[in-house]
Amino acid sequence: MVDAAKRTRALEPGAILYRQGDDADGVYCIQSGLIGLRRVMPSGDSALLRLCTNGVTVGYRGLLSKRPHRNTAEVLSPSVVCFIERSYIRRLLEVNPHLGERFLEHSFSDLDETETEHAKSMTLSLKARFLHVLLIFYERQGYRDATDNHFVELPIQRVELASLVGARPESISRLVRNLEDEGILQFDKRRVRFRDMDAVLRQAGAQF
Repeated sequence: MVDAAKRTRALEPGAILYRQGDDADGVYCIQSGLIGLRRVMPSGDSALLRLCTNGVTVGYRGLLSKRPHRNTAEVLSPSVVCFIERSYIRRLLEVNPHLGERFLEHSFSDLDETETEHAKSMTLSLKARFLHVLLIFYERQGYRDATDNHFVELPIQRVELASLVGARPESISRLVRNLEDEGILQFDKRRVRFRDMDAVLRQAGAQF
């Protein structure tokens, strides 16, 4: 039933799934790629709050709460996303109450993940958080050249990287200079070369 109702689309960077303030017209399931959740603050500043990857469903909070979306969902790398309309979800909820329980479980799981990420941000160093985000981008759209060097073209600006890791832009600029001085990374605008991938993995506390 669900397979017959969903619409699958291949999307390029810059595409918008929904905008902050829009009514929730359905849910979006990320099959592949990278989606960023962005929010415009009362000050008018835009902050990138979260990265969503394969297997994540977005847009369901507005659907369940019957309120407008609190964030904008923006495609950051080539992605495949399936969409299920609100009317179909409502019909499913009417005939299958257990589906509502699954949505609630998903919502609680999502909240737990957010709290875990927040707790991690309070305990990990800024360098570890920054390198971890770079590795997420590398995993999704990184590549190697003919001499086995690791590269990634970042789809966001440094100020947005700063918002993701909970730091001021000037702190990120200093960190970038330090990482280049250590010979770990090399930055050329949005192009990042991982000069010492082992050191990046070790200092990020990650395994890819």
